[in-house]
Amino acid sequence: MNTDWIGRSHERVGARDRVTGALRYTADLSFDDALHVKLVYVGGARSKINRIDRSAALKVPGVACVLIADDLPQPIARFGPAFSDRPILATGETKFFGEPVAAVVADTKDAAEAAATLVQVEAEPLAAVLSVEDALDPAAALVQDPSLRPKDPLANTNVLREWTFGWGNTDGVAPHLIVEHEYRFPMVTHFAIEPHVFIAAADGDGVTLWTPTQHPFVLQRVVAAALNWPIARVRIVAPDPGGGFGGKGWPKFEPLLAVLALRLGRPVRLVLTLEETFQQARRTSARIHAKTGFDRDGHIVSQELNTDFLIGAYADIGVRVVSKASYAACGPYRTQNAKVTARALAALTDGMCLQALLTGRDIDREEAREVFARIIGTPGRHCCPIPAELGSAHV
Repeated sequence: MNTDWIGRSHERVGARDRVTGALRYTADLSFDDALHVKLVYVGGARSKINRIDRSAALKVPGVACVLIADDLPQPIARFGPAFSDRPILATGETKFFGEPVAAVVADTKDAAEAAATLVQVEAEPLAAVLSVEDALDPAAALVQDPSLRPKDPLANTNVLREWTFGWGNTDGVAPHLIVEHEYRFPMVTHFAIEPHVFIAAADGDGVTLWTPTQHPFVLQRVVAAALNWPIARVRIVAPDPGGGFGGKGWPKFEPLLAVLALRLGRPVRLVLTLEETFQQARRTSARIHAKTGFDRDGHIVSQELNTDFLIGAYADIGVRVVSKASYAACGPYRTQNAKVTARALAALTDGMCLQALLTGRDIDREEAREVFARIIGTPGRHCCPIPAELGSAHV
């Protein structure tokens, strides 16, 4: 075995290009005859789309297309890494603040932006579901059409998925001290330095997309499914993301850009503004009810957690992340009895769930680490000593 690399300093791959500015990110790529895309939105968390008038926008010099959902084959194609539930463009109504109702395509960025302001959208505000309590209210509006969830017993609720994990018997122990509390966590954005960029171009009988995705093979599968193509006709090029942290992990506007490139026969590019990034990529908000039992020596004897994650209007990768977060929600602490109930809730909130962050220092980790940091400090204030080794007592 060659061990020459041991004990020597090695240059990080790509480090020199990054610090010298030589590295080309997706936004740095240029294509001859490329068109620029600007998205059109409707204010409000949820709005019924009554009419879209694009006549004025189409008169702007250089505008090649103003695409709306009615222009696409019906029923409109939907996509997603877990469920195929998000439409390429909003159809019928918008489901969160930041869901586009139209895409303006023009020769220049300025023309696209000017034309986007001229698209007239007649929309009617509808009842919104914005909190955990709203989502769990039986009288609340349904975020998703039940027809999109066939054979799902929860289809007529805003609970997309529900899980129960555990071991031992939490009802069969008598703790000396119980620490019980409810914790709330807001949604946050991942805030990468390089922007979210999407470029697509027709390529023979297929399409090529350039995007700073963290999961190119998942993206290839999702775009191919949205186009009803075999995956061999979809090619993904993933330049250095310039920061991602999960926020660039999953498909967003790649299917839309693929459709535009194929319709127009020219490369198309979309660069999200910082405001748009906040609307499209964020970590889910959560409510966690934790109940932890300690014996007289300060050892954990039971843990019970009820977690509700507000993942947004579409499943994205959220349902998988919530399940992953929840089965490890007891963290690194030894406990003989545990019960975790977790729900992924649909809501008319912005963007999609990229991370649920529940149990440590990686995806799905932060919330429960914060919860247990608070819990572990409590018994000492109630004359219940905490063993010195508890902080490092991993399962």
